[in-house]
Amino acid sequence: MGWRLGEILGAMMSESNLWHQHIGEHDNNLFLLGTIDVPMYLIKVSGGWALLEGSVEPLAPLILQQLKHIVGDLTQVKYWFITHSHYDHIGTLELLYPLLPCVRVFASKLTQRALGHEKANEVTRKLTRSLYKIMPQAQHADSTLQATKVLFADIPVEILEDGQQVDFDESHCIVAIATPGHAKCLLSFYEPKFKRLYVSDSLGEMVSPSQWEPLIFQDYQMYIASLKRLQQLDIAQLVLGHHGVLYGDLAQQAPALAEQGVYQFIDNAMQVFHKYDQDVAQTAQHISESSRDSTAAFVSKKLHYNGTLFMLKLTGVVPDSELALS
Repeated sequence: MGWRLGEILGAMMSESNLWHQHIGEHDNNLFLLGTIDVPMYLIKVSGGWALLEGSVEPLAPLILQQLKHIVGDLTQVKYWFITHSHYDHIGTLELLYPLLPCVRVFASKLTQRALGHEKANEVTRKLTRSLYKIMPQAQHADSTLQATKVLFADIPVEILEDGQQVDFDESHCIVAIATPGHAKCLLSFYEPKFKRLYVSDSLGEMVSPSQWEPLIFQDYQMYIASLKRLQQLDIAQLVLGHHGVLYGDLAQQAPALAEQGVYQFIDNAMQVFHKYDQDVAQTAQHISESSRDSTAAFVSKKLHYNGTLFMLKLTGVVPDSELALS
């Protein structure tokens, strides 16, 4: 019987060196909810369950269904860790928080501040509206779900500082790690018990386990410093903000490969910039069109273009005076 290509590739990779992209249960009581592109994560802890990430609003009905199937009694969801305040990482909060009566929401102080800021929330609502047009799995919440919806500003958030940990029991905790650069409010989370690191967007966008595109939307030097900091951790399992979970060498090497990806991006962008006679708009358009496939399901063309344009400034490829985001 002939083997399919996927089976051949699977046989070539050890069980400890994999990229898993399936919804549902992974190892060590980790479950992936939502979709691979914009997931939330659920972990079984002593006395209940913990959520990580917030995904996007159009996936809230699906995630609620998945939660009920796995957890059953939603009062057992005790913790919800939010990595940062971007629309694709907080989107389900307003709809799902009221249905989790025992949940405690944890985030950085800056994320808490953003959730209470009306201008920031209006940006989130605007970007969320665009998702209903581009996401194949998008669902509008029914009247029952809409009836209990709360505002971001009304959700109590417990602040986690860099290095602070939340203990689930005497042998299991999760540690907050400040990883600014993509966003100043961004926290990664580390479970020492399983050597499991939740990086959100700290490493950028994974095109493949060996190829990373940067997502530098706040500060270049901080972004690099965060990558170097994560390289010091012992990582057996890397839980991504988008596109699944890495294991073994793929997980351990990812922060270093992501750093290499930054320098490769800059080198390539410089070449494109000179190819187009230092035309900023054409440079951004070319780079955006060549790199947006992996995010097309949840990032609009305009947003991806503007993000690329912003990175060209932050990485020094184009002069500050050449750039103004619309």
